Amino acid sequence: MWSALRLAREGMRQKAVLRRPLGQILTIQEQRLRSLVAWAKTRSPFYADRFRHIDPERFELGDLPTLTKAEMMANLDGQFTDRRLRRAELEDFVSDPQRLGQWYLDKYALSRTSGTQGLKALIVQDRRMMEILFALQMGRGSVFPATPLSALRCLFRKARLAVVTIGRGFYPSAAMLAYAPEACQTFVNRMWLTHIEPTHEVVDHLNRFKPDILLAYANVLEILAREALAGRLRLSKVTGLRQVINMSEPLSDGGKHFAAEAFGLPVTDNYATGECMALSTGCLAGHGMHLQADWAILEVVDRHNQPVAAGRSGERVLLTNLYNTVQPFIRYEIEDVVTVSPEPCPCGNPLPLILKVEGRTDEMLWVRDGARYRQIHPYVFVDVLDECPEVGWYQIVQVERNRLVLRAEPAPGRQINLETLREVIQLGLRRFDLADLIRCDVQITDSIAPDPKSGKLKRITTRIGAPADLVAHDGRAVASRLVS
Repeated sequence: MWSALRLAREGMRQKAVLRRPLGQILTIQEQRLRSLVAWAKTRSPFYADRFRHIDPERFELGDLPTLTKAEMMANLDGQFTDRRLRRAELEDFVSDPQRLGQWYLDKYALSRTSGTQGLKALIVQDRRMMEILFALQMGRGSVFPATPLSALRCLFRKARLAVVTIGRGFYPSAAMLAYAPEACQTFVNRMWLTHIEPTHEVVDHLNRFKPDILLAYANVLEILAREALAGRLRLSKVTGLRQVINMSEPLSDGGKHFAAEAFGLPVTDNYATGECMALSTGCLAGHGMHLQADWAILEVVDRHNQPVAAGRSGERVLLTNLYNTVQPFIRYEIEDVVTVSPEPCPCGNPLPLILKVEGRTDEMLWVRDGARYRQIHPYVFVDVLDECPEVGWYQIVQVERNRLVLRAEPAPGRQINLETLREVIQLGLRRFDLADLIRCDVQITDSIAPDPKSGKLKRITTRIGAPADLVAHDGRAVASRLVS
């Protein structure tokens, strides 16, 4: 009970910050930045050398060097402020998906990014960081008000949260759920579905659970929206649904309108990265995402890391996570295209408003399943390949309706065994009941180049697109149809 009271109090405290003007919030940001730099310089050998000419009491943000993922992973053991942490041991721990939710050294939550830019990153957070993450979501990102009365009501009627993901690997969104503070159970009744197939079973589970809040990936939301419009999924504002949250990947404008039409509610977007899951909370009025400026710094920059004016899109962002003190991320380069509003949010929230994010560009695949077409989510493949630290850049291309080609490049300093990789792919296909449906040819190559303009690589792409006889809605296939 005491832990529940502490979490509720923390949520209310984080909510109370929003009553301050932005100038005061930025003062908190500045204080936390200087504290983080001093801590990192003192406790991390990597940052002690990196910041050797930096006076923690007198510096400008631009004085600090930027950090790439490659630099971080090459110096990971020296980056940690807890000197017990070692990359090899962490990689061994996350190689077993059955360990998801187990606290490393009884203290740390582990996750890893999916290697969109060709290199997976390991991420370490402690229990206090996970409490902050959930307190921010409860206090600033939930339709349930962070008040003593609301907390008391949840003791008698818990908020019902339905989460739909693909798999349960150590990728950040799943790790966030797996390491949720136990105190959350006092206020939230959560149903976590880890497969979207078979869709009718997912629909049945959701109809029986009757959630207040639905949390899912962008492409999963579109699948569920189709089911709602078809009348099979009975979730909407009319039936008691109060919030729909998109996570993990950007949702297109068309997708937002589509989901809003299906559920009768604006979709709340959450822009976050594995390196900073508490980066933003979605505007409840649907205007964009509110940057948690007291807990993170997000610099929108051009290709030369020079600032871009608010209202204009940058070519990347520099992220500083102000709450992770065990693995400091300070001016960390992320290849996301972000636009921040030059004006305050119309909803009245004082935090900076993120208008748009362009991130990964994986595509949904349609395959033939007997007499029907079946839509396959990209995470079917991303989930299993994330368990292979030997794989760096990779791309899966749909070359025929039920035939794919995987081209994989070894991660730096690693080698890929062809037969082992084939077995891994088959394991993933069996995990999602696709082994008898899809043929996947595997190739190992020395070089897979990203798009020269964007610097990004479409990990999952198709040369044949959706079947031509599917009904379209706003340019997207929206109904599974019998094969003619």
